[in-house]
Amino acid sequence: MDIKEFKTEEEYLSQMESGALLNPRLDSTFKALFTQPTQESRDALHSFLEAATERKIKHFELRANEAPAFFGGQRSVSYDILCQFDDGLSADIEMQAFNQEYDYGKRAEYQVARLETTYLKKGDNWEKAPIVYQVTVLDFTYDAEKSKKSRSPISRYAMRTKDGRELSNSLNIIFIELTKTKRLEKTLETNTPLENWAIFLKEADNPQKQDIIQKLTNKEAGLMQAKKSLSSISANRDLWIEQYRQEIAERDRRSGLSAMLNKGLQEGIQQGIQQGRTESLIETAKRLIKMGLSPQQVSTGTSLSMEEVLRLFNEK
Repeated sequence: MDIKEFKTEEEYLSQMESGALLNPRLDSTFKALFTQPTQESRDALHSFLEAATERKIKHFELRANEAPAFFGGQRSVSYDILCQFDDGLSADIEMQAFNQEYDYGKRAEYQVARLETTYLKKGDNWEKAPIVYQVTVLDFTYDAEKSKKSRSPISRYAMRTKDGRELSNSLNIIFIELTKTKRLEKTLETNTPLENWAIFLKEADNPQKQDIIQKLTNKEAGLMQAKKSLSSISANRDLWIEQYRQEIAERDRRSGLSAMLNKGLQEGIQQGIQQGRTESLIETAKRLIKMGLSPQQVSTGTSLSMEEVLRLFNEK
């Protein structure tokens, strides 16, 4: 995602005074959008859950977002938004604004597996294993090489054989790549509900796309409630401060990576130059050897070590 340049925190916070909306792609805003004690926030989350799971949901409850550890040293799992439905299903919703360059596929698999084990009690038979969903919103492209095969922002993963036979419908992973929503802006009427949610999350705070947001909110009640919830929390100074800090931290991380890359590039160039110089001297030495010069003469003429020159003599 692009990060705006602001000199000071106060300059950044002046956006709030001008009526700008918070960025729903940042973790703190994303959570706040769906977890406020308001009807619009709850309705927005209900709509998003139904769109993501493709199920009708009568009732759901927010749960503690820390998965219990089952043994000492087990890696902890913290969920952004964890919900349990009245029929026993569960869903974890994650927002990833910045690409931290690790394997999001393995992360999602681990999280959905932990979610499954959280709700199966000792003594329960296997039929009681709940259906669980791990929903991740990505504001970047997941696995760019593989993504060339699909233009859709929605990817649904489950355990199946290579010929498509489903092992179980218990573990479900859904990735929503917001970088792929551009083409969907022309097909609002035929998009799936989750595709329109993806457009909303990508453009809700963009002043240049408010005509599209208006069409979306007029079309779907859940998105209308989401816009109301986003507008409400955008008056919260603490959330703007948190957003500013997240963007500064990401800018610093990128600057650090850029500096490391530049340093590595310069070192690589110098190494290449040195390697090229050495290879050139070796070729010169080989020619001198063919001309019948002694090892000492070749070493003096090329500045190569006597050990290296003797090695070349033995290779001829």
